[in-house]
Amino acid sequence: MTLAAPRAVLPLLLAMLAGAGPATAQNAYRWVDEQGRVQYSDQPPPQAIKKFEERNVQPNRGNAQTPFLTRKAAASFPVTLYTSKDCGKPCEDGRALLQKRGVPFSETAIDSTEQVEAFKARFSKEPFVPTLVVGRTVEAGLAEPLWHSLLDNAGYPAGKR
Repeated sequence: MTLAAPRAVLPLLLAMLAGAGPATAQNAYRWVDEQGRVQYSDQPPPQAIKKFEERNVQPNRGNAQTPFLTRKAAASFPVTLYTSKDCGKPCEDGRALLQKRGVPFSETAIDSTEQVEAFKARFSKEPFVPTLVVGRTVEAGLAEPLWHSLLDNAGYPAGKR
């Protein structure tokens, strides 16, 4: 027995398949307007705004290809890697460790006075890069065995070491 879709359904199916393409990163902007209100947009702020934040927003931390245990760990213990433009090899090695293990993570650069102050306010300490944050646990400096232990305790699969 052969099933044939009615001709009216075919364009709908094609449109659904076209919309199911891979998600791509996009920029997000944050600024304070003249009235002191915080504004968010996917479009750059008006030219009158001189100071604003621009972030490259990545697709969801986990997707269907990410293993279940990794998605579960990421939901409970998100990972953030703090770096700086002058960090060099330690930051590269820390990033490579996370990528090799398949750990979804966000990366935050500490390159401006405002970012240093935000780090101090959040963690009550001077920034040191690389810093790994797993859930609420903070580890300053690259110590691979300790980083692996933090990720293991959070439930991230061991992956390739």
